[in-house]
Amino acid sequence: MKHSVLTISDGNGVDTDFKKWPYYLKLLLSKSATVVNKSIIGAGNEVMFMQLSDTLSSQSIDYAIIQWSQPQRFDVVVDEFWKNEAAKDETYSFNIHKLTEQEWWVSSASKNNYVLDYHGLYVKQQQAIYRSQSYMIAAAELLRYHGVKFVFSLCYKFEFNAPHENILRSYPWAWHQDNLGLNEFRNHSQYFKYDTGLPRPHTLIQLDWIDKVLRPNCEFIDYDQTTYYNIEQAILKNV
Repeated sequence: MKHSVLTISDGNGVDTDFKKWPYYLKLLLSKSATVVNKSIIGAGNEVMFMQLSDTLSSQSIDYAIIQWSQPQRFDVVVDEFWKNEAAKDETYSFNIHKLTEQEWWVSSASKNNYVLDYHGLYVKQQQAIYRSQSYMIAAAELLRYHGVKFVFSLCYKFEFNAPHENILRSYPWAWHQDNLGLNEFRNHSQYFKYDTGLPRPHTLIQLDWIDKVLRPNCEFIDYDQTTYYNIEQAILKNV
């Protein structure tokens, strides 16, 4: 029987302009696992935690890979006010998701004046970092409660702060260097020359990240190297 692997990320896990790492993980594990990808474009760490909670309450998951995002993003429960504000946003008006019986607007880098006030006046960078650390700790406890083996990773560089640093470092992490994410891995990938400088690393770098970073740090990820090679060569033919 196939086991289930949950993946949660921001736009680094959503197939928009090109295929991202959860797509290739699904291909690589097709014989042994079902990959359940719940990534959301522009997701902040609050909505990623809520996505995790919502998924674990509704379906059986054996393993989870959570790729935490930038701390300073604003995810808001939608009421009439925020529904109207979201509708005005030229870039992120589409980004409303139902989680835990609530609608959430994932505002990401919105230039909405109220979102800017939130970052500039109420929850600045350092406080956002502390909040993200709390979500990580809560996620680990939630995963353990449900008996789910997990590994954490990062989309972007994220430094741990006291008093939670030792707790955070006790978790299993997949990174090429401490506190660095997929965004920083692009400079270390053998496929860096193909990178276009877009916000998300090139699709070959996404694949390379699975093989060089994710697989060595996830005991539940195993695949045939021939399968990897075939996927790699298929991509190379189109670049």
